[in-house]
Amino acid sequence: MRNYFLLSLLLGSILFSCSSTTTLSKETSKKERASGMENVPLIDQLRKYTSLRIRGTQVYLNGISSINNPNEVLFIVNGAQVGNFSSVPQLRPEEIKRIEVLKNPSDFAQYGMMGSGGVVLITTN
Repeated sequence: MRNYFLLSLLLGSILFSCSSTTTLSKETSKKERASGMENVPLIDQLRKYTSLRIRGTQVYLNGISSINNPNEVLFIVNGAQVGNFSSVPQLRPEEIKRIEVLKNPSDFAQYGMMGSGGVVLITTN
């Protein structure tokens, strides 16, 4: 079973890295703040990223997780690893300055197995 997991992780990483991927980022602009976008909860802000798949409070990166062994996205808030979405501290929407989704394996390799499902970086005020 462990060999199957490692093999599927390796193949998924290879296939995913072969596609043209970029790091997505979103910074709240003055226009979004004026339109009330700063009051949108974090989970709803994450739904805007087409590369993320959300099931309840579980967040996955499309194309990385295997069907049998899905890995949740690792959340990093202000440089500190917090774990999955349910471990993210309560953030007021107006505190969120930037959300960045790392979806290229070379970008999140520094986080090891914890980041094997992808990484979401959140910067607050």
